[in-house]
Amino acid sequence: MEQTVMIIFGALTITTSAMVVCARNTIHSALWMVASFVSMACIFVLLHAPFLAILQIIVYAGAIMMFIIYAIMMLNIREEDATRGPVRKSKIFGIGLLIVLTLLLFVIGFNMSMTALKGPITLQVFEQFGNVAVFSRYLFTDYLLPFETVSVLLTAAVVGAVVLAKRD
Repeated sequence: MEQTVMIIFGALTITTSAMVVCARNTIHSALWMVASFVSMACIFVLLHAPFLAILQIIVYAGAIMMFIIYAIMMLNIREEDATRGPVRKSKIFGIGLLIVLTLLLFVIGFNMSMTALKGPITLQVFEQFGNVAVFSRYLFTDYLLPFETVSVLLTAAVVGAVVLAKRD
């Protein structure tokens, strides 16, 4: 049962991710990306990683998507014209390559196990790999400098985007 639900959410994630690329309107593309992030959070819940699921919703579907939509609205990106040129050879090559890579992923995926951990899932394994306290202890002690560096870089990126989008 759990494997069936995992496959359903995996297919939903792939479908919504494809819609991000295929949508003509940039706002629709951003909304499909939110749907993709939510379905990924459901996959994290199925993998017994609730902390990652919550981070997926709060950080990506919430904060990052808000920045993306804000940038789209500030840059005033318009929809493409309805008149399109002929299909280029590079697009045909890209679609063919996408199909080959997707088939390759299916072949590799069916030959591998669905779970990353081997053996029974016991309380000790869950505490070792799924405990939020262990993750946060490492994040805020051993990896505090990279964590803070990323926050400074994200703030600099937002300031840079506002400066670039500012009109004279």
